[in-house]
Amino acid sequence: MARLDKTWKAEAEDTALAAELHTTLGVSHRQAKGLVDAGCVKVNGTEAHSYGLRLKTGDVLEVGFDPARAYQALPKPRKALDESGFRVLHEDTHLVFVDKPAGLLTVPAEKGHEDNLAEALTDHYRRRGFKRFHLFIVHRLDRFTSGVLVFAKTPEALHGLKTLFGAHKLQRMYKAILVGEVPENQGTLLGHLVERKDMKMAVVQPHKDDVKGAKSAVTHYRVLERLPGHTVVEVKLETGRRNQIRVQFADRGFPLLGDQVYGQKSELLDRQALHAEVLGFRHPVTDEQVTVTSPLPKDMEAALKALRTHRRVERAEAGVKGEEGIYKPKITNARKFDRVQRAHRFGGDKLDAAPRPERTEQRQDRPEQQDRPERGARPQGSRPTGGRPKASTGGRPAHRTGTAPVGRAKPATRPAKSPVARVKRPKS
Repeated sequence: MARLDKTWKAEAEDTALAAELHTTLGVSHRQAKGLVDAGCVKVNGTEAHSYGLRLKTGDVLEVGFDPARAYQALPKPRKALDESGFRVLHEDTHLVFVDKPAGLLTVPAEKGHEDNLAEALTDHYRRRGFKRFHLFIVHRLDRFTSGVLVFAKTPEALHGLKTLFGAHKLQRMYKAILVGEVPENQGTLLGHLVERKDMKMAVVQPHKDDVKGAKSAVTHYRVLERLPGHTVVEVKLETGRRNQIRVQFADRGFPLLGDQVYGQKSELLDRQALHAEVLGFRHPVTDEQVTVTSPLPKDMEAALKALRTHRRVERAEAGVKGEEGIYKPKITNARKFDRVQRAHRFGGDKLDAAPRPERTEQRQDRPEQQDRPERGARPQGSRPTGGRPKASTGGRPAHRTGTAPVGRAKPATRPAKSPVARVKRPKS
């Protein structure tokens, strides 16, 4: 059946929009709400989104819909999911990057019906008018870890992301606050993780016999700031095991601040001080470089502020002034080279596309290559100044010219030795 378009003016004052549609079009209240959710209703030229919008006498209503189609109202989102606090950082046709708040599960739990990010995001898209929205889960963050997460919206993106995560061809950077003062400025944590009977992860060091279920875990870290009794580090994951960062640092003797599972409670923070700051990779469908960052949450900023204030108090009591004793990471040449390689690896197309300045523009004040004299030769008509002139001896030139190497002068040419035939003398 063809699309039905109808326009009229409201006659009654202070009538709800859904009731007006029910009376004028002769549809059920549920179908009237479904028309509003589908974006089929306009009031005074503006698309309506509320069932209970109060109309005034003379308001112009425009409705365009298919009478053969059954329009149903979308389910109301749960209040807890509506207040979950997640934020969409970046999205396209295939991917959506979300800033996950601490305390929210990534996916539904096996037991119980707790709020989770996957359902909250699905409800978010349904309220925007997506009737059959599918969300594919690629990876997770711990419940009390905040930061950037990526979900796939199409099967093609899901397959590509699984390949990238499986091959570890992506950039994952975290920021963490450790309890204790890490002695070195940077390093790598190596080991194998295994799940214990109490569902906690543990670090094992297999030697001859492999531990059943143990998986390799590699974590790179770099110190960003040193505070009284604490260390702020930047962590780069090479593998993505469950609780990897928390377990490996706790095993080393530096648990995360506020980690109540592998560490202890803290008055500064009521959850582990771990934030997923950067997530970057090649787009699995378009092959473009995508890098998304998430700002540090307020609770971790407050904890850092308290620690920095404590450091200033300690320095003032000790009489230390200026920047004396403040730790500053040293950027070595190897670190600079690593940054350049990382930039080429994660954004090579942009770097290659940038125009490079030519040498002729930078060295316009220098003579051209063909106008320069050859190395070792003197311009015509010039004489050496200063020093004692050498006397000419034995056919050797007093001054060397041309491109002969510096050192002992040799004759220009040597007579070739003629072969001498040996004649046998007869025996007497």
